[in-house]
Amino acid sequence: MRISFDIDDTLVCEGEVQNEPPLPYWLQWLYPERLRVGTKDLFRRRRSDGHSVWIYTTSYRSSCYVKNWFLSYGLRIDGIVNQRRHEKIAGRQGPSKFHPAFSIGVHVDDAEGVALEGKSHGFHVVVVSPNDPNWTEKVLSELQAMRIR
Repeated sequence: MRISFDIDDTLVCEGEVQNEPPLPYWLQWLYPERLRVGTKDLFRRRRSDGHSVWIYTTSYRSSCYVKNWFLSYGLRIDGIVNQRRHEKIAGRQGPSKFHPAFSIGVHVDDAEGVALEGKSHGFHVVVVSPNDPNWTEKVLSELQAMRIR
């Protein structure tokens, strides 16, 4: 199954959130944003369970940038949907994210609005708070409840 993750306020959070250790100094100028603690382990667990890990973001970060940014953390991303790709495939009308157009089964996001869109358009969304230190446990618990291991 394809599982997608939002970036802003989901995998990259400001404030009192713990982050993964910084990248080597020579990569920090190119990739200044740090991933939230737990991202690496969660992605690796999902992949080891046979799932593909995608990024679905409304940002205009290029796919190449996102792919290489995650690779610099040792994480391989199977697919990337940025705002340009979303508009090209799903259009500008309708929900802000439309996972069925990309065969994504579950999406993880911080926005309750995306969850409401999911309910009305028939896709699953796990909502996590940017301030929740146990966010990975919530994702795993909800995937377990959906019988997605």
